[in-house]
Amino acid sequence: MTDNNRPVRPQSSGQPSRFGDLNDSRPAQRGAAPAGNRAYASQRPAASPRPAQRPAAQAPRPAANPRPKAAPQGVSGGRLPRGFVPLLGVCVAIIALGLVLQGLMPGGFSLGGTQDKAERPVAAQVSEIHGEGPVRLNEIMSANGGVLVDANGATPDWIEVANIGNRPVNLQGYILAKSAKAGNVFVFPDVILQAGECAIVYADSTLQAELGEELHAPFRLSSGGDVLMLFNTADVAVDTVNIPALAENEAYVRRDRNSWAKDTRTTPGLLNTDENYQAMTSVVQSANVQLGEIVASNTQYGLDENGVAQDYVLLRNTSGADVDISGWYLSDNPQLPRLWKFPSGVVVPAGGTLLVHCSGMNRLDNPAHLHTGFRLSSEGETITLSNANGQPVDTATYDLLRTDTAYIRGSDGSWSVGTPTA
Repeated sequence: MTDNNRPVRPQSSGQPSRFGDLNDSRPAQRGAAPAGNRAYASQRPAASPRPAQRPAAQAPRPAANPRPKAAPQGVSGGRLPRGFVPLLGVCVAIIALGLVLQGLMPGGFSLGGTQDKAERPVAAQVSEIHGEGPVRLNEIMSANGGVLVDANGATPDWIEVANIGNRPVNLQGYILAKSAKAGNVFVFPDVILQAGECAIVYADSTLQAELGEELHAPFRLSSGGDVLMLFNTADVAVDTVNIPALAENEAYVRRDRNSWAKDTRTTPGLLNTDENYQAMTSVVQSANVQLGEIVASNTQYGLDENGVAQDYVLLRNTSGADVDISGWYLSDNPQLPRLWKFPSGVVVPAGGTLLVHCSGMNRLDNPAHLHTGFRLSSEGETITLSNANGQPVDTATYDLLRTDTAYIRGSDGSWSVGTPTA
């Protein structure tokens, strides 16, 4: 298979069974025709009693009382109201049309053609295959709420592929797809995984498969349940998995060759071990870049490119050499240490500082004026700086910060409140 626009059609016996059609049973129920209106007969007034004998001598005869009018024909004698028959015909036609639409679209139809991701139909399951090779699906997240962010600051679904063997493996030509007949597939470029290494592919319907760049698949995953398949360079399915419904920030994690489990202890980019999880949540003590200053209610210091005072975090390089922090992370949520990602090419100069505006605007195009996707709270938060592996290298927790005051790290490592220095 040479083109990721061509359907994947594995040729060997290792190919999983294709999806079957979903046939819904839709027994039609004919509603009874509405009953006609009941007609009510009118009651005619009784005549006045007539005298038995006219008097001999009497004043001139008065005019006779007017005769009561007859009741309207529409409510007498059992007749139907005018226009009832056409109305009954319209009702019958509407009922018939409803029965036809129910048979054609039992699940209803959408106005506007959009559907929430969590409400998409669950994909049909596939026969799972667990190959013997070193390359396999390892961890999947279909409702990413900030566990992992891409270079644009977005939080798409993601797929992890791991090399569990003892030798390097070139993934070029391996394919990710949601079915054996899928047209939108992801074909790996010339990516070499060392033994024990993992590769992340974001599933956000944005195809990007260039060496040295983030990997993005041209399809998404449904948080309500989905299917994922991995094909080798011979177009043979070597690993398949039926993904269950997953809650936000919950991953489907491979435990061993044949078993998977839901877990919130995620290790994107690393093998699924307790040791790796502890490494990702423990602070690394040997980093040369650290948090130096935090201002959470700023009106005049460290102005951005537009001359606006934003809340900020100041990083310091304690070494005598420049430190490239491309792909590092900054967060104000300890549970989501990868909340915001530094773009490529960001360097903290030797013995110098780097100011990051915490404006919530998520601007990455100007290295001199970076803007995070989150803002700071003056009432107190925990700030975490993590390396490219997602391991925290420094944390700082501050309490209430008044306007134009800073939480500053001293040369001895202690923190205190003072005047901003930016």
